[in-house]
Amino acid sequence: MKKSSTMLRIRGKYSNQDVLKLGTGVMLGFVVVELLLGDMPQGTLMSFALVLYYWRRDVAYAQGDAKGKAIGEQASTFTLRAVIVALMIGFFISFRVDTVDYSLRALMHYGLAFIFGLKGFGLWFFQDLEPSTERHV
Repeated sequence: MKKSSTMLRIRGKYSNQDVLKLGTGVMLGFVVVELLLGDMPQGTLMSFALVLYYWRRDVAYAQGDAKGKAIGEQASTFTLRAVIVALMIGFFISFRVDTVDYSLRALMHYGLAFIFGLKGFGLWFFQDLEPSTERHV
């Protein structure tokens, strides 16, 4: 009887980063499956972007509060610039488009996925940079 209880025990501890890596892989798999089935992934894409963002934020702040904050500021600046450029491109494209075929809910999901995806990739890209002490005003 004692042998069966040891077989059911968890053999190792999973860190928060391992769980978030698994979640990112699963969400990416869901996005690929939805695309292969012919559906446009809305909620799954947004969930993937959120999991990616929280995973990279956890990794950035694991390096220390000061470095994590500096990486977060650089990622936020990158995300803000990319969103402004995307809005300007969308503004000029809107002159040529008469109607939008997507629902407001789908556009909201794609917008949140875009923002959190950019922020996650920004945290990933700026992870190896040294924090600067200079402030640009």
